[in-house]
Amino acid sequence: MSKREQQDGASGLPQAADTASTPLPPHGAARRRLGKAGLAATGVLLTINSTPGMACEICTTPSGSLSGGLQSYRGPKPVCAGRVPSYWASHSWPSGTSGKKFANIFSCNYANSKTYGTSTMMNMLKGQSYDYPQSYVGAYLTAAWLNVKAGLSTFLTEDMLKKIWSEFQSKGYYQPTAGVKWYSDKISEYLQGTMY
Repeated sequence: MSKREQQDGASGLPQAADTASTPLPPHGAARRRLGKAGLAATGVLLTINSTPGMACEICTTPSGSLSGGLQSYRGPKPVCAGRVPSYWASHSWPSGTSGKKFANIFSCNYANSKTYGTSTMMNMLKGQSYDYPQSYVGAYLTAAWLNVKAGLSTFLTEDMLKKIWSEFQSKGYYQPTAGVKWYSDKISEYLQGTMY
């Protein structure tokens, strides 16, 4: 008899013994009930502990994100529900924020005065040709600012965002911590990670 013939079924996998016809001793039945209850409870616990599929990837300040994603907090857990620029381009804004120009929030130097300095926040969210080579830093800063104003990102502050912009436009990069330089692509990547 070949090995294939010794295995039961067409799948070629060994079949489990038929336990339905063989009664279990009392301790075996108790173990089986406990095992079934444990499996059921595991599903419930995993559901309670799981994060939503559309959750933000980053829920910490720029310098905190360099610490390997450690998620430790003092005080209340931060809100991490930031929205992307396209969301804000088609939804209502927090009270008192509409109609502003980008430069009203993020001051612009002479080099940026004719581009970023003249754009409205809404136009910035829609994407501008001069913002494209900068990895849409302006669009992501605008969305991040609206997220702060709406209470959707409590770990960021308006001052942090202004500092990112100020350093970026004066130096061409932002330093979240000494010795680390974030150019436009990394700034946008970080800000995008705080949104969904």
